[in-house]
Amino acid sequence: MADLPLFATQLVGSWCKPHWLCDHSLVYGKEGTWWKIPEADLAEAQDDAVLLAIADQHRAGLSILTDGEARRQTFSGHFYRISGIDSEDQGAVTNFANDVGEFLTMKPRPTPAADAPPPAFTQPRVVGPLQWNAPILGADTTFLRNHTDRLTKVTLIGPTTLALRLVDEHYGSLEAVAFALADVLNQEAKALVALGADIIQIDEPEVHFRYSQVAAFATEALDRTLAGVNAHTMVHVCYGYSKNIAEKRSTPVYASALELLAASKVDDISLEYEQPNHGPELLEHTGTKGLALGLLNLDTEAPVESVEHIVSRATEAIGVIGPQRLRLAPDCGMWFLPRDHATAKISALERAAQRLRETTQ
Repeated sequence: MADLPLFATQLVGSWCKPHWLCDHSLVYGKEGTWWKIPEADLAEAQDDAVLLAIADQHRAGLSILTDGEARRQTFSGHFYRISGIDSEDQGAVTNFANDVGEFLTMKPRPTPAADAPPPAFTQPRVVGPLQWNAPILGADTTFLRNHTDRLTKVTLIGPTTLALRLVDEHYGSLEAVAFALADVLNQEAKALVALGADIIQIDEPEVHFRYSQVAAFATEALDRTLAGVNAHTMVHVCYGYSKNIAEKRSTPVYASALELLAASKVDDISLEYEQPNHGPELLEHTGTKGLALGLLNLDTEAPVESVEHIVSRATEAIGVIGPQRLRLAPDCGMWFLPRDHATAKISALERAAQRLRETTQ
């Protein structure tokens, strides 16, 4: 099990994805269609993007490194290759209900080109038993492990979140799909730990977005995913990418979502904190879990946080949870931000962690 340093710093998962590699405007298109690099050269280009992500994290001084998710178009679509999922012949989406829409102000969408196809509200279908055949992130994990001597973190989509992004034609209930996915992801997580991953993080934003639909089974699904995984474990829950959202007002259901996750056996919760302007009272809903506290606002117009601001916010949190439970992180993924701006933010995060260590030890 990983021995985390005091106030360990880390990305949530993704790092700035280079515009020479992919077209950000196509992120929500069909999986695999946003790459700018010819197929023959794509793997090498993705390796280079990962090396940039690793180097940027090294230079900033982060305690825990990811591969920046540079090989992924989206955090969910990368897992459509699970056996039993048909991502080519997709099904119609019928479930649009959520618990948070009234608290989020969305940014205007760019006007599509005149010849652009109309938006399609479809999702991959579950057409048979969901099965794990081989590591999905095996090569990615090995590449990361081979290029850093720091602690490594690998992120997987959560079973509840993925279940809500599929059209079920096999199991008959959302809960059954989530549990089947949990068993598949459990095998994936164990394989990645065997390959050298120090930390496994499960991304579960839908536990917040659609709390009322998943409250009855999300905790059990998370525990099934992490059962027997011999590594430090985390779960991430947020408000969604700031790329798409102009304003995030704190939702009353977020605390309830944190309580669901706190009831699981996961070691740490990674939570969005800065942009919704949560206060330390929120942390009373996290049980005894370690907390990777989101202290960087990732709105595209948000300035770089001062070290003093980060230290102040962290100190308030320490007043509730103590120093040993606190880790420092951004609110969410940073894939859409300009690299120099994002680098300044994570550098400030690490400097704040260093100052906290000096005053705590």
